[in-house]
Amino acid sequence: MKKTVLFFLLIAFFSTLGSAQAPILTLKANLQASLDSIVKEQQLPGATAAIVLADGQLISLASGYADKEEKIAMPLGAQMLLGSVGKIFVSAVTLQLVDEGKIQLNDKVSKYFIGVDWYKDLPNAEDLTTQSLLNHTSGLPRYVFAPAFIAAIEKDPIRSWTPAECLAIIASEAPKHPVGQGWGYSDTNYILLGLIIEKVTQSSYYTQLEERIISAFHLRSTYPSTQRELPGITQGYIGENNFFKLPKKVIKDGLYAMNPQFEWTGGGLVTNVEDLAYFIKWLHTGKILSTITYDLLLSSVNFRTGQAAETGYGLGTFVWSNPAGKSFGHAGVMPGYFTHVEFAQEGKYAVAMQVNTDQSGVQASHQNVRRLGLTVEQFLQEQ
Repeated sequence: MKKTVLFFLLIAFFSTLGSAQAPILTLKANLQASLDSIVKEQQLPGATAAIVLADGQLISLASGYADKEEKIAMPLGAQMLLGSVGKIFVSAVTLQLVDEGKIQLNDKVSKYFIGVDWYKDLPNAEDLTTQSLLNHTSGLPRYVFAPAFIAAIEKDPIRSWTPAECLAIIASEAPKHPVGQGWGYSDTNYILLGLIIEKVTQSSYYTQLEERIISAFHLRSTYPSTQRELPGITQGYIGENNFFKLPKKVIKDGLYAMNPQFEWTGGGLVTNVEDLAYFIKWLHTGKILSTITYDLLLSSVNFRTGQAAETGYGLGTFVWSNPAGKSFGHAGVMPGYFTHVEFAQEGKYAVAMQVNTDQSGVQASHQNVRRLGLTVEQFLQEQ
């Protein structure tokens, strides 16, 4: 009798478990269909995506090819360079230091570079503030696409760059606008932030990132891109805008086609979508910053005027307005790869997507992530 009762209890348990999992399996199938459609419609080599729901459940997806010629399927959790999405990590470390009283957002940047010869040659050198670096209202030109930098990379794509050498590219140039009176996305801002972090902590940025974020939150697939040999990285493909004139396939004999070390605090990481989705969810659910600095993170400015606005760019994060509410995140490109990650304020879910080509753009990648997000939102409405 007891065995019979136990048998029926087990049947009931597994039936309940199966019915509870059925909606998630349906959601995963719908998300997979959306990702497959994106890859096909946009003729992408391949893509990965990860969704972390409000309760922490992870859905990991892959579509297309890691290597088109070899017909190697894109694996789940493939690692890629994340480009400027690395700025959300720099911002998180900076704002933690604000929480600790080691950095003030209204600090003049010049206080950190007293007696440093090259600093005085930077545009707007005396008026720059930490906040103007974080939200790109500094007026500093972008060194990455400066003709002198592109020419130097074309001549020697594997050379190493110091932060000072990167900054020297735009030294003595006219500022794009006075500090705080305009907006212009510039990696130059985040190179200066990296130097400030190192100044106040008396250690390297990557050491701070490892201790505060990577190890603290167990991001097992995330590491600094400080050399051409990038363990585990997926093959990437150059799109139409090959501004550095690199080979179309960026990985050969285990080496990246250029030295990615120059990017540093402008991005400077290899990661995967699972790590990214979890990280941005923790960032926006109180695990990393205090309430005060988190509110500052979201204090966005207009993309044209640099003045306070409901949407635009905060302190290392884009702020988008969607029909279901705001979302926060970042996009990033490195030759061969494009990454996008967002956290939805209303549904409290995260979506990260990486493609192994750089032919996308911020608007297109935002639309792709929103496409996956709409599938999640429909699921949430039905629960």
